[in-house]
Amino acid sequence: MLAEGCVFCDLPALADRDSIQTRDTKLENLLICQPQQRNFHCRIFGGFLMNLAFELAFLTAYAFVGQVPCFLEVDHVDFLKPVDLGDFLRLKSCVLYTQLDSPAQSLINVEVVAYVMRPELRTSEISNTFSFTLTVTRDARKNGLKIRNVVPATEEEARPVLEQMDADKIFA
Repeated sequence: MLAEGCVFCDLPALADRDSIQTRDTKLENLLICQPQQRNFHCRIFGGFLMNLAFELAFLTAYAFVGQVPCFLEVDHVDFLKPVDLGDFLRLKSCVLYTQLDSPAQSLINVEVVAYVMRPELRTSEISNTFSFTLTVTRDARKNGLKIRNVVPATEEEARPVLEQMDADKIFA
């Protein structure tokens, strides 16, 4: 997996034109958590966090394929730390990988990681991770839409890809 990513880094003119590096699929969002987003425990409502993550995943897939994607499933959601009122929330997304081997459907796996940032404490911690699977319509594929293969360039980029691929095999 990393061999193709190394070609992008070391010999970009010779890299496969049907592939793209993970880092080139990234999007990001930043907001401050407001009182209207709180739950009964005065923390930020988990459904609000999931909605933010879904919107960013959808936009990431949209920007990646250049067409409106179709949502298929939430692969997993991890709530690791609570998010409090007034916290800065940074969401980072990327296309982890694509599955292009099925003639019926191309799959786009998008990961969103939410970070709680507290500038006064100079801290940034992961609060949530989300993984979504999206696709494109059959008509788009019939009309020649080509989805690129996503390749990681570093071990750090490859680790979540392998973890998600393993999880997909377990639940398949």
